Amino acid sequence: MALYHKHRPQTFKDVIGQDHIIKTITNQITNERIAHAYLFSGPRGVGKTTTARLLAKGANCLNRQKRDAEPCDNCASCKEISESRSIDVIEIDAASYTGVDNVRENIIENAQFRPTKSKHKVFIIDEAHMLSTAAFNALLKILEEPPEYVIFILATTELRKLPETIISRCQRFGFKKVAFDEMKKHIEKITKAENIKIDKEVVENIINKSDNCVRDAVSLLDQIMATGEKNITKEIASIVIPSSNAAEIIQFISYLVEKDTKSALVQINKLAEEGVNLLQFSNDIIELLRVMIITKVNPKSDSKGMDLSKDAEKELIKLNKQISNKKLVMLVDLIIKRKQEIKSTPIPQLPLELAIIEWCGDNEQLTTNNEQEIDKKDSPTPNASENPFDTTQDKPEKKGLKQIVKDLVHKEPAFSLEDVKNNWDEFTQKIEGVSASLAFIIKSSSLSSVNGNTIQLSVSYGLHRDKLMNNESKKNIEDIFSEVLKNKAKIEVIVEEKDPATEQTDQKEKIDNELQDLAAAFGGEVIN
Repeated sequence: MALYHKHRPQTFKDVIGQDHIIKTITNQITNERIAHAYLFSGPRGVGKTTTARLLAKGANCLNRQKRDAEPCDNCASCKEISESRSIDVIEIDAASYTGVDNVRENIIENAQFRPTKSKHKVFIIDEAHMLSTAAFNALLKILEEPPEYVIFILATTELRKLPETIISRCQRFGFKKVAFDEMKKHIEKITKAENIKIDKEVVENIINKSDNCVRDAVSLLDQIMATGEKNITKEIASIVIPSSNAAEIIQFISYLVEKDTKSALVQINKLAEEGVNLLQFSNDIIELLRVMIITKVNPKSDSKGMDLSKDAEKELIKLNKQISNKKLVMLVDLIIKRKQEIKSTPIPQLPLELAIIEWCGDNEQLTTNNEQEIDKKDSPTPNASENPFDTTQDKPEKKGLKQIVKDLVHKEPAFSLEDVKNNWDEFTQKIEGVSASLAFIIKSSSLSSVNGNTIQLSVSYGLHRDKLMNNESKKNIEDIFSEVLKNKAKIEVIVEEKDPATEQTDQKEKIDNELQDLAAAFGGEVIN
């Protein structure tokens, strides 16, 4: 059993970080004033569905004490709800059942029948924002005036997508991310129950990577525990959660603050040669810059989750004095933008190199000195017949470091339109092996152009374009193109509308061909 399911709260007192909600709900259960409809909104993995199940257990518990909201967790009703087999507690995944017909069959019609065993029939609708407009409209009336024995609980991560008419008919509770200290106690409680020793730094790193979402944190802990080690150190945890050296991150940020282009480029290339995960390195840079922004605004704030030594914290304070809030924000924006390019570029360190160049600008002294050295070595000695003061003579254009990097990025494409045409048959054969429907659309498309490493295809219908450009199909097509062309390839699909007269002629020819084929199959022919 997954660790998250094993340690899922079974009583209200086990829920962490949502005291304001738990107190209200338990008071309602105690005073027998349970509402007919609830709306739980908030980030993923913070206890919305768990609280919904606990509300169902508390409302239906057979042995619950008077003036106490806690379910006994031992009676038949509690056990059935805990094991998700209660016929009176219906959980619906709105992401899978979005249509109005499903709402009518699974909710509206079902709600007309009294509960079989329990006091209340409870409908828990998860990811409620995924319901269609028609489904919401169908749900609206029964949500407003449900039978007295029915409780509706809607859970969503995207409250803004719910109609106001639905929200207004529910008691709304906003769940929030769990505080660092509460998360730490929770993880330590789980490791103790599992007889696992875990370093303090690892716990803090788990909380940081999970973005204070309980489910994500416990899932990360489960992955680390899968190594089979009983004593989890930073080295063991790094197998699952790649980490960067805080000193290296601070050193890199200091180069950026000081605009030391050369040192920053050398460090990035050194990290790349050592096999450091540059995507994780970028994430840690962003997190550390965030800490700098927060501590600059509020010096009393700490840096929990970053695992910083006292010396590192002092270095951060020193760096904060050298850079303004405005520039810090600009730097974070730049690193976020370039980080997104790391996965798609053939040279992982290139986006960070471009970020360095863009942020620091050309180091004027370094560039000037380099160009002077190049000019001395490469410039020929002027002939006596040449006038050294003649400004009309063409001079070689000097390139700064930024232009050199741009030239490397915008190099000639690795394949041409002719290359794609020559490999088209092999490509279509491989597509057929993946998906017959994709192959059909590809064969009915036409090859428009090749721009860089992007292959442009044109199709006649929008639905064909949508099919080719959905995430899974697009990835399959690009992977096969890349394999066949032996270079990274991307696709772009456009809809090319035909002239009505041409389309009518094409349609007639197609019908004529089909009639000829049909007649031939029966041993006859079409006579015009």
